[in-house]
Amino acid sequence: MHVAQSAISLHLNRLEKELGCSLVHRTPRGIVPTESGVRLASRARSVLTDIGTIAEEVRGIEAEPSGSVIVGMPTSLGIALTVPLAITIRRQYPLIRLRIAEGLSGHMSQWLLAGQLDLALVFGSNIISGISKELLAREHLNLVGAEGAEAVSSCSEMPVSALFDLPLILPGRPHGLREEVERAASRHGHRPNVVMEIDSLENIKSLVAERIGYTVLSARVAEHGSISARLKCRPIAEPRIERSIYLARSSKTPPSMAASSVTMVLSSLFAQSNRSLTDDIGA
Repeated sequence: MHVAQSAISLHLNRLEKELGCSLVHRTPRGIVPTESGVRLASRARSVLTDIGTIAEEVRGIEAEPSGSVIVGMPTSLGIALTVPLAITIRRQYPLIRLRIAEGLSGHMSQWLLAGQLDLALVFGSNIISGISKELLAREHLNLVGAEGAEAVSSCSEMPVSALFDLPLILPGRPHGLREEVERAASRHGHRPNVVMEIDSLENIKSLVAERIGYTVLSARVAEHGSISARLKCRPIAEPRIERSIYLARSSKTPPSMAASSVTMVLSSLFAQSNRSLTDDIGA
């Protein structure tokens, strides 16, 4: 911060006196925020975000989109979307400073409410106060196995009830993909036969390619990357395991021009990907 420690301590002491509460716990090894300190930091981030948004609005609608945009990306989508998004933003909007924060889908809403993200991709339509959502895509999950493996040798749809006896390699909880499989199993009175938990989808695909087990993925993820040539997808039906992908943002503040531009790019990328998957299925 290029500010002397003594000056920071002075400002912090004045702020604590003004607010009438302790903002940090002081220990021999340093300081940690109190509950009041955490709340103040969260609100301060929102205020700073508002200031940045106001500054962009004042520059005028005609100005080229610029500024920082932080996008929350679930790991299961980051595999296929992070690089195309970064390339497109760099080419079309060179003044936008893009940051992509990958993590679990369940954490995205918390990060949005805390002001740590401008946009986030999330699964599920559950309503959360302070967050607005726009549907981008619905995707079906498939059984994925090594090319030639018995359970994926047929191209016909696989009854979901037959899925849960197979040796499955899945991410650990609370990964969104694992939760979808768990919910489907519970609806049919089963428990999935999870023989291995790996939190890296790329490593899961590699293990499946080596015939260690099967997994459940969307075609978008299964068909991305060099290992995909060694894998085969089989649709799951009766009923299908489906998940919805939404673009979420805070409903308390309007998006900046830069965030709106990133939103348009994400919508376009999903539209292109959906057309490609539809063409593949039709073929």
